[in-house]
Amino acid sequence: MIVDEIYKNNNSRKLNLENLRSRTVIKLSDSLKSSKIKPGIIAEYKRKSPSGFNNMINTDKFKYFDSIKESIVGISILTEPHYFNGDQLDAVSVQCYSKPILIKDFISSRKMVKSSFMIGGDIFLLIADFLDGNRIKDLVAYGKSLGMEALIEVHNPENIKNIIPDENVIIGYNRRNLETLKMEDDSESVYDKLKSFGLPLILESGINSENAKSLHLKKYDGLLIGSSLLSRDSINKIIEVLK
Repeated sequence: MIVDEIYKNNNSRKLNLENLRSRTVIKLSDSLKSSKIKPGIIAEYKRKSPSGFNNMINTDKFKYFDSIKESIVGISILTEPHYFNGDQLDAVSVQCYSKPILIKDFISSRKMVKSSFMIGGDIFLLIADFLDGNRIKDLVAYGKSLGMEALIEVHNPENIKNIIPDENVIIGYNRRNLETLKMEDDSESVYDKLKSFGLPLILESGINSENAKSLHLKKYDGLLIGSSLLSRDSINKIIEVLK
């Protein structure tokens, strides 16, 4: 399984531990609250993904973010190098937009959290389908000591038990099953369970202007959108659905 392989290889990853931050931490939770567009849109930048996406159009990340910066509350940067062709320096470079930066990676250690902070990240991803509650609790606490928030993402409802509620936590529901890489949307049925934590909720994966009307977008506080926007989908069309 691809994700298991990624986690297994984390110990051999070369991570930046030099302080390349150029600003203080910006909280995604604050950006979501103050957004005029509800739910707020977090735009992701990636070069490819194992699900079959290849970024052939928006290869210039600055032109991409320049074109949508007024409509988004945050930036997500995929930094995993092997399967996503990610680069930690992408996060360093987009600090110029003064938007909260999510380090989208398969984080499993304090060293990876520290590196996420050093490259300018404000929030880091923890996947509850692959990390147990004790590991998540430790990494949330360590990230909090750095001033960072944690996005705890879940797909399988059975793994909601691994979510550790904390004031520095945002919860994400991923419509994609990372074990099969297939879209399996239970966002409506798990919504009440996730909402019971009383924390901001993010809906992730496969959101575009064509299916936006059929999804339960307005229940969530934020939307994480990558492939469709990078493929020249219209952010304005998505925003129109949210009005």
